[in-house]
Amino acid sequence: MSKWERGISEPSAEMMFTIIAKYNLSVDYFFATTTKSKVAVEKDCILDAFEQSMVDSVSQSPSFAKIAQIANISQVELEQHFATFDDLVYAFINRMDKNIVGVFEQEISKNKSLKKIFIYGLAPVLYEKHLVLNLVYTRPYINSIWVKFITNRYKRIILEKFEIRKTDSLTLEYFVATVTAMVAVWMSQENPESLQKFQRRIQRLEIFEINQWLDND
Repeated sequence: MSKWERGISEPSAEMMFTIIAKYNLSVDYFFATTTKSKVAVEKDCILDAFEQSMVDSVSQSPSFAKIAQIANISQVELEQHFATFDDLVYAFINRMDKNIVGVFEQEISKNKSLKKIFIYGLAPVLYEKHLVLNLVYTRPYINSIWVKFITNRYKRIILEKFEIRKTDSLTLEYFVATVTAMVAVWMSQENPESLQKFQRRIQRLEIFEINQWLDND
């Protein structure tokens, strides 16, 4: 064990599983700080290349060969991380989700007003990332997947954080559809209107408060 800690040698597979069992460690314990970090860096490089490739690939999805060229790796190396184009798209969306929807979850835990959360918490993050979001909302090979994903995420988060009756499920559908549609229009513009103008649009929607959307009859 001491030789492994000093980087002199690595424990055998049998020894690794013995240590994992003895100390109740996760199966990936021995790779968490080395292999995983290296893989994460490689994947981020590929995802960055995918984003860059979308700039020129307007209607047709970019090929693995093009993405690999931009990432400065072989196509074989790319396919070791992402076997299919769908795998690549879902990984890209997952990364965006962590950066964007994570903020929504944080804000919603601190503030019970969805209107304020959307205007002052989420909208600034969306505007900051409008370049990549413009690609996502205007590229047909990723747009529908992203919209479906983000819509379900918003609904799940709202349902978790707010007390909404099952009878109000249709109202929630309308509410989330309105939010996502406004964001889609905003982010689909090549040069989106300023954050302040968009925030003022939302402020004018007096019925935006969740309590006013729900049917309390």
